[in-house]
Amino acid sequence: MIRRILLLAALMLLAVSAFAEQLDVNAILAKQKGGITADALLALVNDPANTLAIKAEDIATLRSGGVPEAVIAAIQQKLAPPPAPAPPPAAQPDDARLADVVKIVKSGISESLIAEQIKQSGLTYKLTMNDLLYLKQNGVQDSVISALLATKDEEAKKVAAPPAEITFNELLLVRGFRPVRRDRPGRLILKGETLSWIDGVDPKENFEFQVPGLERVWYTCQSQTSGEVCYQINFQIVKGPRYSFVDVSRATGSNATVQAVMETLRKNFPRAPFGAPDH
Repeated sequence: MIRRILLLAALMLLAVSAFAEQLDVNAILAKQKGGITADALLALVNDPANTLAIKAEDIATLRSGGVPEAVIAAIQQKLAPPPAPAPPPAAQPDDARLADVVKIVKSGISESLIAEQIKQSGLTYKLTMNDLLYLKQNGVQDSVISALLATKDEEAKKVAAPPAEITFNELLLVRGFRPVRRDRPGRLILKGETLSWIDGVDPKENFEFQVPGLERVWYTCQSQTSGEVCYQINFQIVKGPRYSFVDVSRATGSNATVQAVMETLRKNFPRAPFGAPDH
């Protein structure tokens, strides 16, 4: 009797291997009642050619029908949903300043205000792919990202634009130790790295020189009752001439134009060779 059961089980296993079938609750219970061994039933469940048409709520029916726990465990494993793909690792920005942008966005400030602030800040952002991924992962709106990208275009426009001219009027040129000619004031123009002197009377007296070619820039000052007044600015060219300029209103104690020239140079050329004043 036992041999007949084993032989029958073997024949059933061969038949199952030869033909794919759909295994539902009734089919498995029928095979269980027919005397199929646990190993043979487990092979049917694990056979990739077979389709498992069983729901989670059918497990209790299978268990009450005497299906072995090993077979039930295999069925449950197949019913389990595939593991969710691991979330992509959090992106890190190449531009550390973007962390501040994310903080502002998450604070609840409207995107239009954030975009306007980015525009007015004067800062330039050159976003990389890491930067873009970081911004999107942190919920930054497209309008804010567009405002960041636009700063690069604005910076390019500034670079392409011709350098602005800064003009200093009401100056007098001093040549060596000759008296200043008060009847012919001129103007000093700064454009890029070039300083140009425009004589008030004779264009032949015009000249220019380069700020990077200076050996020294300094004041000439004088003590007055109101304090020390630096009324003259001097430029010494490397292995070249010296140029000096005084304010037209020096006699009244004014040195506003001379100071404006020096302050502009210090702002635009902080590494220029500024020297101590003469007294």
